[in-house]
Amino acid sequence: MTSPHYGWPADGAAASAPRRAPALSVAGVEPAAGSLDNLTRRGAALLLFVSEECPTSAMALRNLGPLCHGWEAAGLTAAALFEDPLDVAIRVARRLGWTGLVLSQPPPYATSRAYGLDAVPTTVLVDRAGLIAGRVVGWDQPGIAALIEQAASALGAAGPAGSVRPGGNVEPVITLAAPPAAEPRYKPGCSSKSAIDPEIAAAISSQRADDEMEEMFERGWTDGLPVVPPTLERVEAMLGGADGSVSLGFVPPSMGEATLERVAACAVLAGCRPAYFPVVVAAARAVLDPAFNLHGQAVTTQPAGQLVVVNGPVRRAIGLNSGMGALGPGFRANLTIGRAVRLLVTLSGGAMPGGLDRATLGHMGKVGFCIAEDEETSPWEPLHVERGFEAGQSVVTVIGSDAPLNISDHRSRTPEDLAYILAWAAATSWSTNWWPLAEPSVFVICPEHAEMFRAAGWSKQRLREFMFGAVRRPAGELRRGETTPLVHAADPNAEVPKWASPDAIVLLVAGGEAGRYSAVLGPCTGMGSQIVSREVESG
Repeated sequence: MTSPHYGWPADGAAASAPRRAPALSVAGVEPAAGSLDNLTRRGAALLLFVSEECPTSAMALRNLGPLCHGWEAAGLTAAALFEDPLDVAIRVARRLGWTGLVLSQPPPYATSRAYGLDAVPTTVLVDRAGLIAGRVVGWDQPGIAALIEQAASALGAAGPAGSVRPGGNVEPVITLAAPPAAEPRYKPGCSSKSAIDPEIAAAISSQRADDEMEEMFERGWTDGLPVVPPTLERVEAMLGGADGSVSLGFVPPSMGEATLERVAACAVLAGCRPAYFPVVVAAARAVLDPAFNLHGQAVTTQPAGQLVVVNGPVRRAIGLNSGMGALGPGFRANLTIGRAVRLLVTLSGGAMPGGLDRATLGHMGKVGFCIAEDEETSPWEPLHVERGFEAGQSVVTVIGSDAPLNISDHRSRTPEDLAYILAWAAATSWSTNWWPLAEPSVFVICPEHAEMFRAAGWSKQRLREFMFGAVRRPAGELRRGETTPLVHAADPNAEVPKWASPDAIVLLVAGGEAGRYSAVLGPCTGMGSQIVSREVESG
């Protein structure tokens, strides 16, 4: 959270002595557009320093952009000063609805340095005398509203709090009382490019010229592994003619906007082929559904990742693996689709480990976590049919899940014995004493285990109900160590089930034909995360 700083610099020094605004070393569509004299000729100027790569900058442009025309009528000229090339600045400004002036700074960003920037966005108010009257760092809606009110008062065009009206009209032209419901009132910004030491910046620029991969690391556009640079040509190929400005919503926790262009960029970074993109988009729509509670999963100390399960014809069409090594490496479609979803959460959502992602340990599924169900081998209806879709539809289902726990059973000879082993192997998932679990535990049943249930005629529901009934312990035993309020309230001899209901047990079939190894993926618990499915839309 930040607040206005009157009398730059922002550290409070000489706060009562406003400084003259430094000249602007910028480029615009019109040669004279970037001079301070031009910006303040009708009154005051609001300078918004931004960067294309910063989600908070996008938020500021998106929220303030539609208001610029009203400010102009009142004598307040708004200009966005991008730390990006002019063509990039114009494209981003147009996409985000910025209607003020668009200006661009070349490296080494002399104007940002002159204004003492540490972060973008930074909003600076320059009065008609060319003095810095105040500034706000980051997205601070009340602070920016106060700047606007200050400008309105100085221009003699003050309306209700946070509004400006021209010429003394009764009706306000703009109101900045609150952001849209989906937007936070406060959000920290990103490092200004001018804050990088000039020698380091020069070294980075030199290195980038020779090595695209290193440039991606320097930009912070990776998950720790090398990525594919998202060039304009690659992103356009990924979009396949789709409108990149279409928004899927905002990505928790930092609420960057998931436009199709950004999702496509994440898919390129992850190494996806364009054929995978409809699956990535469906998965993105699913994780952004409020019922999934991505915000809780992204910032929790739990290790939860986002499991992507794919059903329907698209599995075969794009080469997703549902067989040998289904939960492991070796298949581009599985790894890159899951990785694209995680990069969206990390880059647009800001859930970077050690930053907003506070996972104590995490797990490797948080790099990419995508599996296809082997519907042809399964003795049961596939997951998407259970969830109300037609068998011929291609569907993505997302589930907040822990890392897989291997379950080895080579000796069971009856379905009852096997179901008992599977269920009790999961008894320690999440915690040996935290019973019951309301959120889903996902069992990936290998073909050999599935065949035993097929031969015995067991339905999926019968298996669930057997597993649910088999795993119970007396409340008195569960009170050792951390446990649930339900256990504390129960009679010590009362039998407590591992799951709150059979519906908390999710069953999939996948894996190699040989080997009696299944797995259970524990839940992301305590935050009400629900399973969400979305149909894959054809291009």
